[in-house]
Amino acid sequence: MILENNTASTGKCPFHGAGSEFKPFDQTYWAEPYPFWGNARQNEPVFYHPELNYWVVTRYADIKKILSEPASFSSKILKEAIRPLSQQAIQILREGEVNPNNTVTNDDPEHKKIRRPINYAFVPKRVNEMESKVRALVTEYIDRFIHKEKVDLVAEMFFELPAEVLFEFLGFPKQYMSEIKQLSEKRQSLKFGDLPAEEQEKEAHAAVDFWRLCKKMVKEVADAEVTPDNFLGDLLRYRNGDDNILSLEDIAGILYGLLFAGHETTTNLAGNTIHTLLTERHEWDEICANTSLIPNAVEEVMRYNPPVFYWRRRALKSVNIGGVEIPEGGNVLLVMASSGHDEARFEDPEKFDIHRKNTKDHLGFGFGKHFCIGAPLARLELRVFLEEFAKRLPNLQLVEAEIKPIVANLFARGPKELWVKW
Repeated sequence: MILENNTASTGKCPFHGAGSEFKPFDQTYWAEPYPFWGNARQNEPVFYHPELNYWVVTRYADIKKILSEPASFSSKILKEAIRPLSQQAIQILREGEVNPNNTVTNDDPEHKKIRRPINYAFVPKRVNEMESKVRALVTEYIDRFIHKEKVDLVAEMFFELPAEVLFEFLGFPKQYMSEIKQLSEKRQSLKFGDLPAEEQEKEAHAAVDFWRLCKKMVKEVADAEVTPDNFLGDLLRYRNGDDNILSLEDIAGILYGLLFAGHETTTNLAGNTIHTLLTERHEWDEICANTSLIPNAVEEVMRYNPPVFYWRRRALKSVNIGGVEIPEGGNVLLVMASSGHDEARFEDPEKFDIHRKNTKDHLGFGFGKHFCIGAPLARLELRVFLEEFAKRLPNLQLVEAEIKPIVANLFARGPKELWVKW
């Protein structure tokens, strides 16, 4: 049931039903989406969107419940594009044998089989070893632009640097970095965007190229005389030549997932972090004066302006969520960004506060069995970014307050340009 909103007492816009008002690919909505979700949480926290054919869930407790119940909600829906693909695009993917096996898009027992070797390789020691390398890279990138009057931080730093860090961590040759970044953008458009059929076919070819590149790289490393001392090498050691434990195609699937999620999200997080801190100028000044505040500031950005805006599940049985019956087989769209603004979980949620006590309760890295494996590396990167910016560019300020452009999709939100000066 939709409750009427009293605009005289609340000051909010009239609400006529989220299912009809939600325009997921509209640029006006994407420029400032949070007011819409504030209204939805109050008036229609779970609603059906007929155009998307998804049940949309907005409140923190409901989203956490869904993430906590993999027996009731399947992750396999993430193998599918948000929009039905054309027959031509499907055929291209089928002929290219694009069927990667990774933790994000699987349920148990397949999820457990792939998660174990990732946990074996993605250990704190490996992540901690990256700090000096990340700091050296950040210093190098800042040196390249610090003499300029103004720069687009996305183009100058945030677009490439997270990929360079990830390549270093995984043991993936850096000569493929530019190609992977371009293929990742195409893959995001195909899977989470609203593309016409002819564009779908182009991006489907790019997905095939991405998959083949992952398989080629794994084979090259597996065939080398010496197994490298890095993440990819650890996966090969875990496999120990036994396809029943982990096949080379399984390892390629792990790379296929990480080589997308492991840097695109960090690019958006870095952009969102700098934009938010410079908009809330007093918070930036506090960080510059006391860098020990940085870790909690990163968590607050993950709550307040996360890089992953939406996530998805499919109901394996009829389930009641927030008083609404989601049928068996129902597609579920989790508005992760809305969960961080839920008044029932966070006091004064529209206020950005780097001193917030419970900000780590956010769901920005997911929850439960599918909690983001790369969260420690992302946190390390952002901490180092901010430490070096605070030290070398304390007078950093936005050239333009508005974020633009933003690519409309049903996955991530972050600036494609971020102009600053100092």
